[in-house]
Amino acid sequence: MRIAVVGSGSVGTGLAKAWSGFGHSIVIGSRSPESERVVELVSSLGNGVSAAGLAESVADADVIVLAVPWGAAEVSLGALGDLSDRVIVDATNPFVGGLNLGIGHDDSGGEQVARWANGAHVVKALNIVDARLLDGKKLDNREISIPICGDDKEAKSVVVGLIGELGFDVIDAGKLEISRLLEPLCLLMIKMSMKKSLGAEIGFRVLRD
Repeated sequence: MRIAVVGSGSVGTGLAKAWSGFGHSIVIGSRSPESERVVELVSSLGNGVSAAGLAESVADADVIVLAVPWGAAEVSLGALGDLSDRVIVDATNPFVGGLNLGIGHDDSGGEQVARWANGAHVVKALNIVDARLLDGKKLDNREISIPICGDDKEAKSVVVGLIGELGFDVIDAGKLEISRLLEPLCLLMIKMSMKKSLGAEIGFRVLRD
């Protein structure tokens, strides 16, 4: 599968490395794909990972992953061109002014991304996992749970497959409006991870019969 990862930060890099290791064709979308930092990044990742400008990166992609800081989300999506019927994994969180949610309660970043990417099939996913654990690392010998949400059944099925391939316990949490609950959950995880008594890495797990 061809996956465009928009963003070259820790989350985008972690996903590019993990999915390319499973044989997927990965292109990193960047505003400056020829910069020294991005060139060195691509070289370090190997596995055929490449970089391209934002619009070029998504041209032939089966799935687009949005992994940029919230302040860059609208501009980045606008630079991608027509996104009608495209599958977009929204891994962002609407943090503003540090660790503060800029949207919440009656709206969410996931829903805002869907408005900016008009006509796309947006799936909120991978927003509550530490970038260091994107290779599917287990904690306490258990898979980390990754809740996802979205309004398109087929898009969610594709995303479930991709995330499950990494070794996560993927849970369909419902419609895209569930992003209103998943985004604050990320903030809880970050706050908890700051308590070093809990260990250097933490993740959530849904226990069930």
